[in-house]
Amino acid sequence: MKRSLGRLLALMILSVSGWGATYQWRVLEAPQSLYVHQSGVVRYECTFSTNAADYTIDFKPTGNENYKASILTQRDRIAEGKRVQTFDVLITPLKEGTVEVALDALMRHTTFASIENASIGRDNVKKYDFDDETAYLPKVLIAAQANAAALSGELSLEVKVDKRSVVAHEPVHVSLYIRGKGNLDQYVPYELNISGVNIFAEEPIRDIIPDTAGFAGEIRQEFALVGEQSFVIPKITIDVFDTQSQKIKRLQSDAVAIEVAQGFERSNLLDPPALHEWSTWMRYSLYGALVLFGIALGEVARRLWKLRPRRKMKRFYDEAKSPKELVMLLALSGERAYEPIIAELEAGTLDLREAKKRLREV
Repeated sequence: MKRSLGRLLALMILSVSGWGATYQWRVLEAPQSLYVHQSGVVRYECTFSTNAADYTIDFKPTGNENYKASILTQRDRIAEGKRVQTFDVLITPLKEGTVEVALDALMRHTTFASIENASIGRDNVKKYDFDDETAYLPKVLIAAQANAAALSGELSLEVKVDKRSVVAHEPVHVSLYIRGKGNLDQYVPYELNISGVNIFAEEPIRDIIPDTAGFAGEIRQEFALVGEQSFVIPKITIDVFDTQSQKIKRLQSDAVAIEVAQGFERSNLLDPPALHEWSTWMRYSLYGALVLFGIALGEVARRLWKLRPRRKMKRFYDEAKSPKELVMLLALSGERAYEPIIAELEAGTLDLREAKKRLREV
């Protein structure tokens, strides 16, 4: 980018008088030529004849089909009692040829009476009153030269691959980094194509800030590659117009071979392990001993469970001390199932102990 010698003081000066103060717009510096997609800074300055506390500048530069325009920085200061406001505007040509940059700003003047009325809250005053006037800034001519590269600036490329050997269907992660300064906001997501490989790409992450060259920072784009057979990640190539050498520069990474091993087969997973090492024998002997110990422990627990003291269920006839008393208790219960036992007790063919035993079976 070529700049004019020194600052273009008093270039295409614009003066306006009115409202008790005057202001003057001028171009301090501007590039004489740029390449298409290369950004340059045009510095405008507005100087007032007073401190201009009752003025505001609404400056929102917009481009057209020939160039892009945006505010880069804005500074406001008082010098020798005069207000001076400076704007750095970033201009990016979009087409080859002579680019005419013609911008305007809205000069807003607020009367002190309006400020006073709004401050004291008079009923008939709802807001500040402004006197607006459009100021047409000095025109700037920039020669835009041809440029076939989509990116311009001082940029570098880095590609990282997390692994070189995987098993089938295991993803390989690839990270693409573009770093430096230039028109990074114009970066178009890179498309990676590899035959026989499924590619999953994320949207680029842009960590960039405005700069005199356009933007400065880093752009990162992530890929995940999944293949069943070995493959090669090709060279990643991006053409950039290098603003230092004023030439097209090719940023390129190295090709990377990825070895893909076959995954585990189901039959292999079911194969018994080879028992040729002493440690393996010891391990499986321990497993067998633990199984036998578990079986023995279960048998002991089963036998102890059978020997546990059991609490007898108390029956109404357990308190009977003689066959006669037992006959009375059974007769009072009214159960017909007890009648044969009652008959045998009365006949004397059944003693008390045998009768209670038979009653538990009823």
